[in-house]
Amino acid sequence: MGIRNLRRTRNNFDTMDFSDFDPEDKTFKEPDTWTIITALNRVLSQSRKSSLSEEFWKSIQNPLAFLNKELGLTDIQIVILAILIEEGQAVSWRGFGSFLGCSRLSMMVYSEEIEELVKKRWLVHKGAYEIDGCYEGFALEPGVVTAMRHNQTFIPEKIDGLNEQQFIDKIENHIANNLQDNNKAFKDDEEWLYQIVSANPHLPLCQEVLSLDDRHAQSLLMMIVFDYAQWADSENEGLTFHTINNLYPQNMEGNKMRRQLKNGTHILIKKGYIEHKCEDGIANTNRYMLTSRTKNELLSAYTPSRSQCDTPQSTHRFLKSHTLIKEKELFYNASEQEQIERLSSLLSTENLPAVQQRLEEQGMRKGFACLFYGAPGTGKTETVLQIARQTGRDIMQVDISGLRDKWVGESEKNIKAIFNNYREICKRSEVMPILFFNEADAIINKRTENIEHSVDKMDNAMQNIILQEIEDLNGILIATTNLTKNLDKAFERRFLFKVEFHKPETEVKAQIWQSMLQDLSPEEVRTLAARYDFSGGQIENITRKRTIDYILSGKHASLKEIEAYCDAELLNDSSVRKSVIGFAR
Repeated sequence: MGIRNLRRTRNNFDTMDFSDFDPEDKTFKEPDTWTIITALNRVLSQSRKSSLSEEFWKSIQNPLAFLNKELGLTDIQIVILAILIEEGQAVSWRGFGSFLGCSRLSMMVYSEEIEELVKKRWLVHKGAYEIDGCYEGFALEPGVVTAMRHNQTFIPEKIDGLNEQQFIDKIENHIANNLQDNNKAFKDDEEWLYQIVSANPHLPLCQEVLSLDDRHAQSLLMMIVFDYAQWADSENEGLTFHTINNLYPQNMEGNKMRRQLKNGTHILIKKGYIEHKCEDGIANTNRYMLTSRTKNELLSAYTPSRSQCDTPQSTHRFLKSHTLIKEKELFYNASEQEQIERLSSLLSTENLPAVQQRLEEQGMRKGFACLFYGAPGTGKTETVLQIARQTGRDIMQVDISGLRDKWVGESEKNIKAIFNNYREICKRSEVMPILFFNEADAIINKRTENIEHSVDKMDNAMQNIILQEIEDLNGILIATTNLTKNLDKAFERRFLFKVEFHKPETEVKAQIWQSMLQDLSPEEVRTLAARYDFSGGQIENITRKRTIDYILSGKHASLKEIEAYCDAELLNDSSVRKSVIGFAR
């Protein structure tokens, strides 16, 4: 049972340098020489719960003066920068206000100055929604922290004045590395796409994109350009309706766009920019590609070559690089530890080619299909990610539930397209990636015997295709499911490795508690481990609650308070609640 071991979550105060703090007069001594980091740290330490008062601004006059000169930023921009560096993630308006002891509205007084940081490309918009055109949150551009650490001002990557080749390369690199197949992440990519298009109005393609009033239409055209750059002149060229469906929001605007694409009335189709892909002389209304006119007139200086498409850097839109997976320490029960280690060893770049060659010589299948199953929160998904990171294999992650389509036969086509794309990626990759079906409950449960409904027919058809594809697989497939009893026998036979993830044993739970709450004594850790039959995910929830309370109150929760968190967690898990009956409290 794989469990995420989050390194101890620390309060913001824990990372502050108070070496220059004078305890007698409770003031900070001025250093002989400021650096960008020390100056930002001084600003941060003074800003918490300051309400941006006059006293606060007076207390940081010197570091502000230094940073104004070095970074060319205003006072409030410097404060925002310090908070974002400290948090290490996106921060909302409300989050800034909470940190500073201000209301959300009082922070929005500075919206123009903060938006200026976006224009300068120090920050990017973040958030699943916007209010009257105002984005809910912000995050740092990549490279900002590195520049600060080296005592340098940040110089954004050049995105203006590009030629067509440079422009498309920028689009490819950004989307391939950053696009996550969900609405929230793509909203941020939409904003970036608009920025780079706006920065290059001299390019014919950008001129046409900017002439469109619809932001979704603008980004969709760029996504189909991205698809063209990836798959030009191959059978995989064409952005699928499934991908579009996942990228854009399920609201009135998004649904209108989907209907128009299906019936051929979308503005990109009417203007002749895109068209339905023709397959065997029939227009496929579930696949969209650039028209010849668009390629010839708007991308005349860009000619993707097969050699370019064959580079390792050319990645599929579903492909996640193993280099982006953060290292996590995992804890397993002894029963799972050996299986995971054996599988990791098999999938290493040193062992897998030799094993596959030997299997092929003996007339056996070369592919490896693996199933991780067990209760939620037991670390199945994280184990897949860590195996990918350790073995240097990228991941093509597929949302199985999203492959269903209400149109007859399209769900089956979606399944086939996934495996076709995976095979194409394997051909072009130096290291074979992992095809990852996360939460695959919907397609590996027992097939319906007495079919009465069209949905049951569709599910059975999808299952039959997947069974055949696994049979013919020459790559690596890992599926995860919460199912423990309803697994279809045909799927059970197809999976060579089947690893059941259990909730951690008491000793393992103690290790997890200790890793996440390092200030607890061994006795306290053992008490929690014995009393609560929690998964790693539940222990993480408790840790997060404690951290939040620490940020708000400035003090660590006691063992008794932690137990109260645990009891609250039990409200959502009756099976766990039963397990604590009989313990003296």
